[in-house]
Amino acid sequence: MTGVLDLNQYMIREKFWKIFGNKFWFEDVDEKRYGFCEQKRFKLKEDIRIYVDESKSQEWLKIKQKQIVDAWGGYDIMDSQSGEHIGTVRRKFWASVLRTRWHLLDAAGNEIGMLIEDSMGYALARRILLGILLPKKFHIEIGGGGEFVTMRQMFNPFIKKLVVNIPPSHPLDRRFIAGLAIVIAAIDGRGKK
Repeated sequence: MTGVLDLNQYMIREKFWKIFGNKFWFEDVDEKRYGFCEQKRFKLKEDIRIYVDESKSQEWLKIKQKQIVDAWGGYDIMDSQSGEHIGTVRRKFWASVLRTRWHLLDAAGNEIGMLIEDSMGYALARRILLGILLPKKFHIEIGGGGEFVTMRQMFNPFIKKLVVNIPPSHPLDRRFIAGLAIVIAAIDGRGKK
């Protein structure tokens, strides 16, 4: 497994120079790298892999799109070592037109929470006027309340950056959070609603 799962805060940063496919690094606040992610291009269904490092010698998480139609995008998050299906994230297309919403499902398909864009006002401003000038902010709501996991895009017109903050005692599986964060950085971050 990788040390990124022990961090309460990390950043997912897109690699700037690339020819095909998206590539991302998991970094701590001191920019120490804890993981590498590659999103394969020219696939009918998304296929995203997370590795311990750029050598790609040890894969620890994979995200696979459930169906070809992305509007209702369901993405299975799987532990590459054990083959365990950790859970699924599913976009609600019509609900996300004005404000991004992703439903979080456990391995059995039961809804356990939701990732929601920060506010309707900011969400509308991003879509109508300001786009890149107002980076997205999200929080994860799960049953039982408690502190939120937050994800926020950093303003940078050239490189995608997503900062993830996890309360130390948050009950959600950190592998699931890492997979969801990559889906946000790679899929939601490319402008699809």
